[in-house]
Amino acid sequence: MDRRQRLMLLGIAAAIAVAAVVIALVAGGGDDGDDSTTGTTAAQTETTTGSTPDATTTETTPPEPEVTKTTIELKGGSPDGGVEKVEVKKDERLEIRATSDEDVPIHFHGYDIEKDAGPDKPAVFKLKADIEGVFEVEVESTGTQIAEVTVKP
Repeated sequence: MDRRQRLMLLGIAAAIAVAAVVIALVAGGGDDGDDSTTGTTAAQTETTTGSTPDATTTETTPPEPEVTKTTIELKGGSPDGGVEKVEVKKDERLEIRATSDEDVPIHFHGYDIEKDAGPDKPAVFKLKADIEGVFEVEVESTGTQIAEVTVKP
């Protein structure tokens, strides 16, 4: 590589470095001497500026996914108030909490999850509803349906 090519590459590298500094200052708002933290809830973006212009960090946090929650209270092995109907869209988060006055196994069909519920120990199902259809949640030992979960597209 001859001298002219080296100088050209050095010039390009310098131009890229200057462009990066300009972009960083424009994106970070520059250094106005204010060492503070700025947060925006709409975009869930937080910018922290340290004591030097080179200490700017930007982190983006995705919004919390929506969670559909329901609680089912079992008395004598049956749902108090009848079978709970739950509807969610596919890929939404779902939380079903089953409390019981006696020890019983609770089974969430379709997702094939089983948990035990008891007087001081609720069965808690936390999942992403990623399978479309209609599914039963039941007391496994008696076959008593306690919930019907519909996952729509």
